[in-house]
Amino acid sequence: MSKFKDAKESASLKKKYLASHNIQALKDLKLAIEENNIVVTCMGLYNHGKSTLLNALIKDFENKTFKTADVRETSANKTIQYGNIKFVDTPGLNAKKHDDKRVMDAIKESDINLFVHTVTTGEFVEKEIEFLHNVKKHWKNPQEFIDRTIFVVSRVDKANNEEDIANTIKKMSKQILDIFNTNATIISVSATRYTKGKLENKKLLVKKSNIEILEEMIKNFSDEVSESIRETRKKRLENKYDNLIKQLSSKVQINKLEISKQKRAQKQYLIALNNDIKTIESTLKNMYSKLEEA
Repeated sequence: MSKFKDAKESASLKKKYLASHNIQALKDLKLAIEENNIVVTCMGLYNHGKSTLLNALIKDFENKTFKTADVRETSANKTIQYGNIKFVDTPGLNAKKHDDKRVMDAIKESDINLFVHTVTTGEFVEKEIEFLHNVKKHWKNPQEFIDRTIFVVSRVDKANNEEDIANTIKKMSKQILDIFNTNATIISVSATRYTKGKLENKKLLVKKSNIEILEEMIKNFSDEVSESIRETRKKRLENKYDNLIKQLSSKVQINKLEISKQKRAQKQYLIALNNDIKTIESTLKNMYSKLEEA
């Protein structure tokens, strides 16, 4: 009964001093350590094929799960569970003012990243370069980002020829090397070929799409970094606790200052009140003296 009471009091205190989203975040982080799910986050410029790629990976050949359109559809991170993988679609990097922050927050909670870049654009453009520089600047260990990221060259069915695809990959590799001083994993794919191949039972199209190779790469990545992922999740939970402890400690200090302030104000009030009493007593004493003299 005592344990139940303690647990009830603990839960009550959490609700009193912690915001509901913080309580939920702690639950999610604890659950993430216990489960074997892998979080795969997809990022890239708006209209570069992120949603189409994710639909292919979850076998939604009607493109209904992750919305694809010529207009902006994804304004917030969207998560879909497929097997033991949680796929996350993020807003386009160049879509809205605060989207880059949403993407950055998402990949900080991710296990594996897919950075999607359409082949028809050629090498990385300024906005993509800017984002990668921000990753390097704000990541504690930028190498970890590279180790967990697969750069996906999408829509290769739109390329003029294989040479154009190879040149694009070569330029992207050079740009990544210039920023991170390390090599990255890059693969070219066609979600359109894969979908068509699956729907029409054309194995050659499926093979040429490279989607199955990408799926194997994701599996290999998750196997290679599985222990690292678990340690990272533990660290995230520790960091969350540390941040909440700092927040609560700050509240404690603010409350102590307020109590001290109130005590000083009360003390000053009592001093002023005491002085008033002395003044009144002194005045009354003088009045009595004058009455006696009269």
